[in-house]
Amino acid sequence: MNFFKDVLGQLSAWMELPRQWMQAYPFLQTGLDNLCVTLALATLLAFAGLGFISATARILSITRRRSSYDKCARQLAQLAMILGWILLVAGRVWLFFVQGSYTPDSLPDFMVELSWILLGLAVLISSLYYALWKFLVKVPILHIVMGIISGIQGCIAVVVTLGSARMISAYVRPDATIITLGDIFFPGWFSPFWCSLYWTLPLIVAMSAGSGALWLTMRRQRDDFGRDHYNTMVPWCAVWARNTWTIFWLIFLASTVAEIQQAWQGGIFTIENALRESAKVLVWLVPLVLWTIVGRSSAPMRHKFTLVLALLTAMAFMLPYYSQVTNLSTLSSRTAQEIIVEPLPQADPQATPETDHQAAPQASPKGSAD
Repeated sequence: MNFFKDVLGQLSAWMELPRQWMQAYPFLQTGLDNLCVTLALATLLAFAGLGFISATARILSITRRRSSYDKCARQLAQLAMILGWILLVAGRVWLFFVQGSYTPDSLPDFMVELSWILLGLAVLISSLYYALWKFLVKVPILHIVMGIISGIQGCIAVVVTLGSARMISAYVRPDATIITLGDIFFPGWFSPFWCSLYWTLPLIVAMSAGSGALWLTMRRQRDDFGRDHYNTMVPWCAVWARNTWTIFWLIFLASTVAEIQQAWQGGIFTIENALRESAKVLVWLVPLVLWTIVGRSSAPMRHKFTLVLALLTAMAFMLPYYSQVTNLSTLSSRTAQEIIVEPLPQADPQATPETDHQAAPQASPKGSAD
């Protein structure tokens, strides 16, 4: 018994070391939080879109009568199943450790649990889509519909998860008692929150196609389908990633121009702001350029490093994307303005000593005349 107590004591001491390091060096905690948000959100978006990409490849295998598309669809379905189960298990572990950070049986608690349940349903459909591949060969329409449903369910899980994150951000504010659901989710069609929602669908497809292209290069040794298969399917995934990232970048450019116009009209736009906004827009062209190189290459298997760099650069956008989703700055300014302009309660009109004193001289001449 003493031996086990000593072992448990040593394990407890070792587990306390990371916490002590985080307290001694706060930047480590910040870096770890940012890394977790980036990885989790990128994985979630990639999982949500792989159902659509796989179903599209399955359709092309029928219309173009090429087996490479069917093989690629199955490989992407396998990746979706792996990513889904990683998210499901890791999400449950995370909820176990942070369930004390918000009030049980509250609306944020309900939203967080609902997002995990919806993710679990998406993972279940995705797993069935992959597991029933051989059994549904003669029923391709049902199989394709199952893949599309898994993608739709994954997108629903993404939206609910982002909504949960935004609600928790509003829940921890000091003025949470006066914030309504309309203030949280409908701050304005051109607010940072809604701009981030406009980016969501292109980001989902781009992240899934980019991760799928990299996954195919990693499966070259395990799934020996021939060089022609990978020389066709890797550029196909890269082109999907490039096209959808282009759509995202154009929407991002439009939202940035709208922000610049508002700042210019407010008279707070400077040259430093112009340089920063220009760099912010141009840096996200890097994944587009890299995926274009892979898509036009005659030997895409030699561009594994290019695919890794493109995916990592795209994943780096997950942090500003999450910041936009949880941005409540417009909410705070509007709430403060409503509080300032709210009229003060007026006191009931009552007689005061001053009015009685002023009324006395008016009554005195009347008394003297008598």
